[in-house]
Amino acid sequence: MAFEAASPEVLTRLAARGLGVAVLPSLPEEMTAGLGLRTLTITDPRPRGRIALTWRTDGPPTPAAQALLSALRKHLTTGAP
Repeated sequence: MAFEAASPEVLTRLAARGLGVAVLPSLPEEMTAGLGLRTLTITDPRPRGRIALTWRTDGPPTPAAQALLSALRKHLTTGAP
């Protein structure tokens, strides 16, 4: 792990720069699209708050991001394919 942040804005910017995957409160679609991010909404188990995963859309995620996404996809149901 190279970066950690608590601020949703900082996490979003790190993901937009290709520096990882972020678990965040739900973001407006125009914001994620404008930054070139892909968002998945976690639906099962349904969190008490709204959260989403985001990462860069232009190119593959880093090996660490791929591992996180793989684990989350295995254990959580999402609203996207």
